[in-house]
Amino acid sequence: MPDTNCLSLPGGVPVSKIALGTMYFGSRITREQSERLLDTFVSLGGNQIDTGRCYADWIPGAAGASERAVGKWLSGRKRESVFLGTKGGIKPRGYNATRGDLSRENLEKDLKVSLEALQTDYIDLYWLHRDDLRFSAGEIVEQMNRWIRRGVIRYFGVSNWTSERIKEANEYAAAHGLQGAAASQIQYGLGVCTTSDWGDPTIVCMDSSEYKAYERLQIPVYGYSAQAEGYFPVYLKGGSEALSPDIRKKYDTPVNRKRADRLAQLAEKKKFSLSWIMAEYVLHSPFPAVFIMGGSNEARMREIMEMYNRGEKQLTEEDWKEILRR
Repeated sequence: MPDTNCLSLPGGVPVSKIALGTMYFGSRITREQSERLLDTFVSLGGNQIDTGRCYADWIPGAAGASERAVGKWLSGRKRESVFLGTKGGIKPRGYNATRGDLSRENLEKDLKVSLEALQTDYIDLYWLHRDDLRFSAGEIVEQMNRWIRRGVIRYFGVSNWTSERIKEANEYAAAHGLQGAAASQIQYGLGVCTTSDWGDPTIVCMDSSEYKAYERLQIPVYGYSAQAEGYFPVYLKGGSEALSPDIRKKYDTPVNRKRADRLAQLAEKKKFSLSWIMAEYVLHSPFPAVFIMGGSNEARMREIMEMYNRGEKQLTEEDWKEILRR
């Protein structure tokens, strides 16, 4: 992995700018297949693994499956070779039926269960999966720093927090000599959508206001659903009728339909896959950014990682202007 392809977290810790998303590992993706995908990702230069306590808990019997699958794989490797991220702080459980619960009791419970499932005694990057406005930003920063001092996490990040709330947290941390949020994870990618499209008011999607804020803050942004949950290839192959109701509701808009057509034209012209173009959009943001790659298709993973390892932009500014024009 070229040094230019590394993201440096506080303290100079280098991590790959592509993280492997593991939402359905151990559930829709079998443990055996999950381990093959993890092995492939690491062999191609990736070292960031992204999981979560609540992943797939909307599937009967799958609660905690992702962490357990990652933990089983991790138990056979050198722990320090992997930069591991997981998430907690949601209650009640359930996809699109969530709220943040950053109470000390709930966080301690989530952390304990995650450490056991992942078969490790520390988490590299612990994400607060949702915000919880019952607590001040300072109170939350203090709790995370207690964990850092205990050695059970190295960094903390925030998922689905507004940039304003992140700014407040990190200003508090700086004023009190504490570690602030190392990164933010929100919905970010070429597929434009909104909180109302998701039907979940606790979700934060990238918009023009947040984008400008991140240009100022220069805090790393991890883009989840960066591949628009498969919207573009499915739409291009079968039109709106081929989309699931959920994906249609989130992404099937005039803006995204136009982008789909332009993506197809550019992919054909450049001989790149749609997946790589979506990855490059995130990777070459005007702020530090990480592309969370959906981990289910090994061939697509290999293609993305091969392009990533070249360590250079493949698309021109003119290409992007054409894709993004309204």
